[in-house]
Amino acid sequence: MGQKTPMDMSKLDHRHRNYPWDYVREGVPGQLPIIFYGTTISYAELNRLSDAFAALLAQHGVGQGDRVAVFLPNCPQFHIAFFGLLKLGCVHVPVNPMFKEHELLYELEDTGAVAMVAQDQLMPLVRIVLPRTRLHAVFATSLAEMLPAEPTLPILASIQEARLDCPDAIDLLPSLAAMTAAPPAVAVGLDDVAALNYTGGTTGMPKGCAHTQRDMIYTAATTCTCANGSTADDVMLNFHPVFWIAGENFGLVFPVFCGATLVLLARWDPLAWMSRRAALPGHPRGASGRQRGRCHGPPRGCEL
Repeated sequence: MGQKTPMDMSKLDHRHRNYPWDYVREGVPGQLPIIFYGTTISYAELNRLSDAFAALLAQHGVGQGDRVAVFLPNCPQFHIAFFGLLKLGCVHVPVNPMFKEHELLYELEDTGAVAMVAQDQLMPLVRIVLPRTRLHAVFATSLAEMLPAEPTLPILASIQEARLDCPDAIDLLPSLAAMTAAPPAVAVGLDDVAALNYTGGTTGMPKGCAHTQRDMIYTAATTCTCANGSTADDVMLNFHPVFWIAGENFGLVFPVFCGATLVLLARWDPLAWMSRRAALPGHPRGASGRQRGRCHGPPRGCEL
């Protein structure tokens, strides 16, 4: 077998970047960390929106060490919530959006989550379990709110469902847009628990695995530099569910760590995959699919 050439680590500038959100704040200017069926979000926008979410949580009595459940499928709001709650020193609790009542209640009770971001379509289930939980702040949002008027990829009908009115929840995106306060300054440690990622529960009820801020950075550093050799020139595509640890890595942490562009799919869809695959030359690599082609940085001259 041929020997793999080690990546030149001297080309990576990770100075002053100790936490996952540091890579959002110091992202490449003009680079697009997220493309969602044609909707684009820049690093500046992701930083501003995640700051706003951290401030919004604080205004609703959520603070450092509190568990925040994210009950969403793949969407930009998941990224906003993830980086925002980490900035506040909260613990990320990703919740499988396919859960039934007893599964949802179990994870909320097990973690003691005090706040939740939920998809509007899942609010009926949230209402059923809410009285039996510690939740005191629930934010609702829809996938449709983040879709462009003219999508650049095929979209499944289930993703385009009209937004449901949720008067008993805080409307996430308008609240973020109205937020003017800065997030409170919090002293977060690298070894503070950052996420409780639950197992699939094949041998019983799911079990929460504690991951620290350091765990996230170490995993990204070893995978992106030594295993994949990922750089800011990469365009990644992720269809893995980001509530799952593989999706969290490939869809949330890794792209931001190396400054790449992420094309995010709400779920696995072979038609969207093939449409995206045909947009760039080259062979996709990695578990979520990665391409190096003519479009480096913010993709120009090709359909995404």
